[in-house]
Amino acid sequence: MADTPNIVSATSNQHDATPASVELTTSTPSQVKEVKEVKTNSHRPPTPKKVPLHQIYALPAPIRTFPLPSFYPNNPISLFHAVYAWVSQLVSPPPVEPSVIYQGIWSPETRSVHITDLKSVRALWEQGFFGKGNYSRSEPNWFRREQARRGEHGGSVAENVTTQRREERKLMKWDRARKEQEAIERTRLLEAWVAPVGPMELLALPNSLDDLKPMFFNTPVTADSVQGFVANGTNSVNAITTTDAPALNGTTSPSSNGIVKAATGVSSTEDGTTPPSEMNGHPPRPRTPTNTSKRRKSVRFSPTIESTTFKLSDPPSPHHSVQSNGSIDSTLANGISSKPQPTELGLPESLESTTNSKANSRTSSELDGQLVDKEHLQLCLEEAFYLVFALGALTILDPATSKPIPSSDLFTLCRQTSYIPPRQADLQPDDPFLMHYAAYHHFRSLGWVTRPGIKFGVDWMLYNKGPVFSHAEFAVIVLPAYTDPWWKAQGRQPPHRSWHWLHTINRVQATALKTLVLAYVDIPPPFEEGLGATDILKRYKVREFIVKRWLSNRNRD
Repeated sequence: MADTPNIVSATSNQHDATPASVELTTSTPSQVKEVKEVKTNSHRPPTPKKVPLHQIYALPAPIRTFPLPSFYPNNPISLFHAVYAWVSQLVSPPPVEPSVIYQGIWSPETRSVHITDLKSVRALWEQGFFGKGNYSRSEPNWFRREQARRGEHGGSVAENVTTQRREERKLMKWDRARKEQEAIERTRLLEAWVAPVGPMELLALPNSLDDLKPMFFNTPVTADSVQGFVANGTNSVNAITTTDAPALNGTTSPSSNGIVKAATGVSSTEDGTTPPSEMNGHPPRPRTPTNTSKRRKSVRFSPTIESTTFKLSDPPSPHHSVQSNGSIDSTLANGISSKPQPTELGLPESLESTTNSKANSRTSSELDGQLVDKEHLQLCLEEAFYLVFALGALTILDPATSKPIPSSDLFTLCRQTSYIPPRQADLQPDDPFLMHYAAYHHFRSLGWVTRPGIKFGVDWMLYNKGPVFSHAEFAVIVLPAYTDPWWKAQGRQPPHRSWHWLHTINRVQATALKTLVLAYVDIPPPFEEGLGATDILKRYKVREFIVKRWLSNRNRD
């Protein structure tokens, strides 16, 4: 047996065996099984990596371009490269763009265009960040959030991570505020204490260890405790319980009863002396009795009180509980079952059977465990017309006839719908759609990702690459400018904006770390009817002005 380690070491040196093989030679069968399991787990396939964002959002628009390579005069090779690319495109021209034309449905109720096809929704969002999910803040990821809520892919959704970080930040702020309040309370107690200097106060101090025994019931009385009591004054009373606890000798002393009365609000003890807790005029704080045999708590629950803990996905009305996939269910998300009656919903009793049949048909898909994505992409007027007019990548269908709406008719429809209420005639050159679309087309043509800015109180937000890469850098407000002589002859003036309004808007953008941009759109004089969108839009010009706050400590000479 003594030679076995030498044999194992020799084997490992000659054959260059691994530590695992040495364990197989000298271990029991159970250990051999554990080693095999470890080796098997070590060879698991790696987790597939996620696709980088710059590959998902590689295209800035739903069209593909084939530009020629750059030409450098000081590099003759670049000339041959450009000639080769040009000849190859002449011989085999690239496909006509846009190669894919998406379809949308005009919605007169919401004054927008709805994209219901799931592939079209993802394509328009990933290729230019167009539109907004009707169940989401911006990106249409309601279906992914519901999957994460069910635990299908680990809950890795941007909204969930943001909510978790906000909750952690809120708890951190509460903890910091609690510590600050505790520090202020300690400082206040230290500053409120005054040393006893009067003759009555000095006579009321304990003169012997026997006087201190009722104050320290179950703790040994030493010289240090006496000095601490004299040094701390009234703060020592806080360490005394307010119940009739027995003294060291097993009996209740009168002094202890006097302290109890002083702690409960009585101004003096039974023998007429002032307790130590009221020497300086600061009554002690009331303490909770520790004797649970005399005091019991009873909890009564009312049958009409519902749960006050709700999730973010809970519906606002308990009688109209909408599940994650949009169907109505009688069971609420907070665990309370409340099935509304037909009379509560305002329906006659004769429709009870009809209501039950509809509810059963709506929940049939839910019983199967299948989640249906019912979210659609919602495009504003400017985004929809830009995709139709500038890129030609979208076709809008009329909901009544299910036929495509021509771009000229869509242009007139957008102008009419931009007024509140909509107008059928008397369209002016300064209508809201023309002004906002001129600014939208201007910034889109410059390469900015332009999105609505109602969240920050402005018209448009400008992103460098997109909202998934960084926050918006600029906030744009569109203002009309009547610079044409025709408007001056008519005496037309732009809307009056006060300095208070400008300072308010600029303050909001500075707090959100955004730069305010005033986009002045030069309004042309009235034009004749029948002009196309191209002839009308080329008469508008956009001028940009950046507004920044002036701070005396940062903008000094």
